[in-house]
Amino acid sequence: MIDLHNHLLPGLDDGAKDIEESVKMCSISYKDGVRTIVATPHTLNGVYLNNRDTILIKVNELNSVLKRIALDSDLNVPKGPNDLNEINDSMTQLPNNLMTDFKILPGADVHLTEKTVSFLDEGKLMTVGDGKKYLFIEFPYQMIPYRVEEVLFQLMSRGVIPIITHPERNLEIGQRPQRYYEMIKMGCLGQVTAMSLTGEFGQRMRQIGERLLKNGLIHFIASDAHSTNGRPPILSEGVRAAERIVGEREAWKMVTEYPQAVLEGLKPDVPSPLHP
Repeated sequence: MIDLHNHLLPGLDDGAKDIEESVKMCSISYKDGVRTIVATPHTLNGVYLNNRDTILIKVNELNSVLKRIALDSDLNVPKGPNDLNEINDSMTQLPNNLMTDFKILPGADVHLTEKTVSFLDEGKLMTVGDGKKYLFIEFPYQMIPYRVEEVLFQLMSRGVIPIITHPERNLEIGQRPQRYYEMIKMGCLGQVTAMSLTGEFGQRMRQIGERLLKNGLIHFIASDAHSTNGRPPILSEGVRAAERIVGEREAWKMVTEYPQAVLEGLKPDVPSPLHP
């Protein structure tokens, strides 16, 4: 599986607090069946401003740590008291083939503001996988911003397709999904959070997520993980919940075929949306 939305980079936002938690989140995700994670720290939300360079540095650091852990495990290298590999085995238990079988890619959870397009033009925003083809866009929870369609159109005119993150958690979309439907019709894509589909964010989020799924308004399932416990990187349970709505084949495409197309800079062959 591919987890397109995950806050596992240490110390950048309200996600993983340190490298130990990042590694443990990788371990949990790997055991759940994920082999690629796109690290997506918050940016432009009034609290965090994580630019492309910062995210690339953190992704490279985490990949280096994972590679080092896998190497030391493979070679049975003893762990020194001041070494990063002091992260204990019971916490990580990462397999020896992790170097070739698991990877972290850069991304960002970009809050939509008046600066979004200018930051993209200046090269400050991190697109999904740094591929410059897809950009995660996060709306405020209460409403859809005024004239947001103009911003989305400006992004698309630059060859960047917006992926709207967790629309099921937006109050206005939940009450009046027609406007969101028009965004999908114009070429945007949508990503639901796995915990919304499993009911762990409450019955309302679950119902809205299911409604969007039924109408072909969701194209990716992601963990949106922030920690090892309260919001862990578990993707498979969300997929199983989606199977009951759209069927097994379509649910699994949302964590395999469709995100793989995004990472390759291609357009996923998703079903046409239905009017909600």
